[in-house]
Amino acid sequence: MKKSKGVFRIPYQNGTVVKISGDHKTHKPKGRIDMSGILGSQPYRIVAAADGHIRFIVDKFSKQVDSSSGDPCTNNYVWIEHAHGEWTKYSHLRKNSVTKMAKLKVGQFVKAGTFLGFEGKVGCASGSHLHFEVGVPKATNPITTTGGFLKDNADSKRNRIPRICGIPNQVFVKGESYTAKNVPGNIAPGFKEVARHGLPAKNYQCLFDQAVNSNYELKWIDVFDHKGEVFFNVIFRPQGKAKWAAFHGLTAAAYQKKFTKFTDKGYRPIQVESYRSGNEVRYAVIFKKNAGPKFTAYHGFSGSKHQKRFDELTKKGWAPRNISVVSIAGSRKYTALYEKTNVGSFVAKSSMTPAEYQKQFDKNLEASRQVAYLNAHDHNGAPFLTAIWNSKTKGTFIARHNLSSSKYQKEWEKATSDGFLTRYVTGYRSGSSVKYAAVWRK
Repeated sequence: MKKSKGVFRIPYQNGTVVKISGDHKTHKPKGRIDMSGILGSQPYRIVAAADGHIRFIVDKFSKQVDSSSGDPCTNNYVWIEHAHGEWTKYSHLRKNSVTKMAKLKVGQFVKAGTFLGFEGKVGCASGSHLHFEVGVPKATNPITTTGGFLKDNADSKRNRIPRICGIPNQVFVKGESYTAKNVPGNIAPGFKEVARHGLPAKNYQCLFDQAVNSNYELKWIDVFDHKGEVFFNVIFRPQGKAKWAAFHGLTAAAYQKKFTKFTDKGYRPIQVESYRSGNEVRYAVIFKKNAGPKFTAYHGFSGSKHQKRFDELTKKGWAPRNISVVSIAGSRKYTALYEKTNVGSFVAKSSMTPAEYQKQFDKNLEASRQVAYLNAHDHNGAPFLTAIWNSKTKGTFIARHNLSSSKYQKEWEKATSDGFLTRYVTGYRSGSSVKYAAVWRK
């Protein structure tokens, strides 16, 4: 059985703790999920697992049916159609809770988290719970009226294993309990750019999956930590023709393994990011399968080793593409990517204070060099910026730093509405708050 293309939230009101009594392997028939609320505001409220249009509602029954009696399973249920041809079903809801309390109608569009009705035990249910499933129904006449069961579904061939945001491995497991919460919602296709900043690490994979499902590719990834939590800044744009792959949360050994595997297959690294997760260094990387200049890279170098290698490579005509710095236990580690290409004159500076960055920015602007890379890190409690300028990078641009989250969002909205694209965005700790630096270019 395949996993769903779509990614869903737990279909209960935020804050409700639910327990899985039957997962896609143990439910009979397989491929469906049984769960029930065990903690939270009661009666337990069922919500839409993703954005979509309501296709079927049955809300008139109140009787619990013994499945061994031979009586028809007169369930109350809601079917919602989502992107990618997938539908979700919510069964055993209390009578009138869908049409009278939630006031829903067939054809209505609902957002993820929209109240659908109350958990119940109507129909073939051994007790109060929610029967939840993801399926790909037939094009016409897809379900049985009584019970709302998918037709043409022998061996559960029309069911999909639901991928759930914010839980381990994105898959429900029998006996486990989970807390319902908001997650990144569906991303509509067709935008010139989809950008998120300050996204908690626990929600990043969900956002990534949603973006890829809507035919976007990852163009930029920046990761930082604040108060013990890891956060992502990312930029997606419409999928191009070249194949690509991206990974995050990699140890040094895992990153090297991915690097070797993908470069052997003809991919080239586009960006390598290092960041702190707890007391360890982690790596994120974007690969793309396309022709381009020769490249070389290293990761986890000390400052002196990095400087020596930088001097050796640049003397031989290599130009730095990115230099990511992370500080662990008071020691900086450097990760860099170089290409054998002519970028004109260039300047690369790491570990600048924000004031030093502004001075270097002005100096390079006078020399007709623009920012070609921007990244940040904190070291011993203070923020530092790393930047690369070169004379081949051209175009009308906007550059800002020392922005709060709300100010960055306003700058992003204005810049993108004026036709700019976000080239770089990086987050860093500044005192007790988080600041952002970014560059937009047409």
